[in-house]
Parts: sequence; C-alpha cells; structure tokens
Amino acid sequence: MLLRQLFCFGVVGVAATLTHYLIALSAHEVAGISVYVANLMGYVTAMAVSYFGHGLFTFQVALTRATLQRFVVASVSTFLFSEALLWALESGTTLPSRVTLSLVVVSVPIVSFLLNKFWVYRVR
Repeated sequence: MLLRQLFCFGVVGVAATLTHYLIALSAHEVAGISVYVANLMGYVTAMAVSYFGHGLFTFQVALTRATLQRFVVASVSTFLFSEALLWALESGTTLPSRVTLSLVVVSVPIVSFLLNKFWVYRVR
C-alpha cells in the first residue's frame, strides 16, 4: 500500500507541476496576463489538481471541507518550510546554491507526503 501511495503521489505531483507551468505559461503568453498573476493562477490550479488527485487517487479518501482546510494549511506550510530551509542553508552554510536548492527540492516532497498521509488525508 505504501509503495502504491508513493507512486501515485509522484504521478499526481508531476501532473500538478505540469498544470502549474502550462496554465501560467498560457495565461502569460497567450492571454497577456502579468507573469506574477499568471504564476498565481497556475499555482492555484495546481493546488486543485493536487487536492483532488491525492484525495481520490493517492490516498483514496472522501473529500470534505475539513480535508480541504488541512490541505491548504499543509500546502502553505510546505511552501514556508521550503523558503525557511533554503534561507537556512544559504545563510548558514557555504554550499553552492545548486546544492542548497537540490536539498530543498528533495526535502519538500518528503515533508509534503508525510503531512498529506498522516494529517491531511488521514482516515478517522
């Protein structure tokens, strides 16, 4: 079950990332929307893909308002974690940025999976 969840988590994550990019790119290049607003549009759309994908596909639970609220908190927390970790690595080490960014990119999905599995989509 855990291996299936990890695989599905990765598939949904890739789908959300592609959605984010394609929505943002289209909004900016086709519709002429500011790149910052376009990025926000892509991010929000990707969050919807993640919420429904992980709920229905990865963890296979009923989606409720409480689940959505936990998901939003987890998503924002994960983003803030990534920024804090990057800041700590950049200011507290002499590692090159390509290494610190790599550590963040590897760490965030792990933290995200754990938050989603054990808090957001937990079965009561």
